[in-house]
Amino acid sequence: MFRTCRSLQTGLILLALGACSKEPAPPQSTPLAPAIASAKTATANAPTLSGQLNAAGIAAKYDATFADGEQLLIHEQRADARTGQYEFRGARLLHYSGNGMSSAASLELRFNLQGAVESAKSSAGVVAPEEISAIRERAQLLRSHALAQKNNHNHY
Repeated sequence: MFRTCRSLQTGLILLALGACSKEPAPPQSTPLAPAIASAKTATANAPTLSGQLNAAGIAAKYDATFADGEQLLIHEQRADARTGQYEFRGARLLHYSGNGMSSAASLELRFNLQGAVESAKSSAGVVAPEEISAIRERAQLLRSHALAQKNNHNHY
């Protein structure tokens, strides 16, 4: 019983000393790396695949660059001389820059990882929700086509 009391006393003393001691200084913080690597740095040595697509009456040629297993960058050249650049992480469209689907206006769209629009800029002023929707649909169509081409190319 004496041993138990002695252990209990020692534990209480250590607990009291711990409660009275000073807080340690916070560690020096270092700047965090960006959560999403820049497409330019990620695609330097990544494989690129070229393809053609005619969907919804819009013919296009594209170059798809696959980087880091999750990043995909697609440069699209439409038959009507309009262009578009799509940046994906996994299946999620993160960035679009290029011409609109229904107009020649220059667009710049940014999306977060949940798919919400973070910014939408247009040389014509406001970007219509229909235009954003059309860009998203086109992006997914191009992504699906590029992945199918890649898988078909890797199969043989």
